Amino acid sequence: MEKIIENEIVKREEKYGSGQFKIEELTIKVGDKEVKREIFKRPNAAAALVYNTETKRYLFVEQYRAGAEGIMIEIVAGTMEEGEKSQDTIKREIAEELGYKVDKLDHLCDFYVSPGGNTEICAVFYAEVSEKISEGGGVDDENIRVIEVEDLGMSGNLFFEMPESGDIIPPYKLIDGKSIIAVNAHVQAKMLRDLWKTMSDYKMRSL
Repeated sequence: MEKIIENEIVKREEKYGSGQFKIEELTIKVGDKEVKREIFKRPNAAAALVYNTETKRYLFVEQYRAGAEGIMIEIVAGTMEEGEKSQDTIKREIAEELGYKVDKLDHLCDFYVSPGGNTEICAVFYAEVSEKISEGGGVDDENIRVIEVEDLGMSGNLFFEMPESGDIIPPYKLIDGKSIIAVNAHVQAKMLRDLWKTMSDYKMRSL
């Protein structure tokens, strides 16, 4: 297998800047050639699959997403503020969007959102809540609706308690990357724990 050619960034040029989002053009030396690549620079983010231990329901958010040009159902997520740790970001976002205080927080994984042209890294957590501390719904014009889910299936399948309006038909298939990653990581971990418990119980009975 041939070795990948060394890459070196020799120049950065800001093409667009607005608040926390920027577009840069990189000039990259690849061997004896130079190539140009545009990247979207944005802050890192934190997201969480949230479970209410009192109602035994998973909590998702429904909101309009301009990139998708429509309504989407996702796990709670938000941009990290400068100097903020990912676990503090997601606790703040859960309070703002769902209105709950976090009882338990487990880190699942980190991933690049789209490394070909985006600098953002997203930290994904599993969170448990029980105490309502505010109305939720997000801040400013987020207009978030909380969606309660009975059960999770593999590959982002969600099974809902049907609302009176009947506008959600179970199972719903997630099409948001961070939500699929969180659901699958949680379901797989739960399956492994259940398998380990079953094997341990079997060994104890056979002694």
